[in-house]
Amino acid sequence: MKTIRFSLCLLVLLGSAAFSQAANYDLPPGGQVIEIQPIQSAKHPHRALMLWMLNPLTVPRDNPDDIYTCPEYTRGSHYSGPTRVSLVDPRAKTIINTIKILNFEGHDTFDIPYRIESGHYYHVAGVPQGKEGKPTIMWLKDYNGDGKAGEFALFDAIACMGLPTTLIGYSEARDRVIQYPVALTVIAGNQKSTRTALWVDYLFSQRQASPGVWKYSIDYRGRAGTLDAYEVRYRPAEEKFSGQRISTADGS
Repeated sequence: MKTIRFSLCLLVLLGSAAFSQAANYDLPPGGQVIEIQPIQSAKHPHRALMLWMLNPLTVPRDNPDDIYTCPEYTRGSHYSGPTRVSLVDPRAKTIINTIKILNFEGHDTFDIPYRIESGHYYHVAGVPQGKEGKPTIMWLKDYNGDGKAGEFALFDAIACMGLPTTLIGYSEARDRVIQYPVALTVIAGNQKSTRTALWVDYLFSQRQASPGVWKYSIDYRGRAGTLDAYEVRYRPAEEKFSGQRISTADGS
């Protein structure tokens, strides 16, 4: 009983803190702040990224003792709903700009874990691998190779194969938060096409070959698919990524 009362009190306190932060930044009704991370910028010294949601549903795991299913590696116990990232001035408590995080299917909803197993895609500080804890969603790193830790990735495992990833970060040149587009040329046999997307399979979960450059392969052949070889690099002048995916059925 004491544990239950403590948990309820903790939830009330956390909810009150989120409500207070939302009120400070004049978010719309139902806006709930999930996380705020400061940005280091010589040009703009008072900047932070704020992750927030609109009327999110709280979705705990059905049984915390059960082994994770593949989709749970990116969601665990989570909030679900319309998701936003804002660039804010934390000193003035003002929002500079806001982007919507549409999922890889283009729907205005996303799952943000509030408790998840350590050792997978989201950073869980101070928790041994395989144990659950509170993740840091906006774990800022240098993804674009500019030497500044100003970006974070979101992940959405849909099954045991397939991992849509997207990258969000601070553009110092524009003083805006942006979601980085990826122009990808797909080559499959004699077919060649180019499309620009915000979500790319596995990209930002992979280790960089060099700053701002990724080279990796994903093998779907065991699922009647293809061997997909990616090479993607950052284009700083355009603040976007571009590259190619070569798909082969036999790996040749």
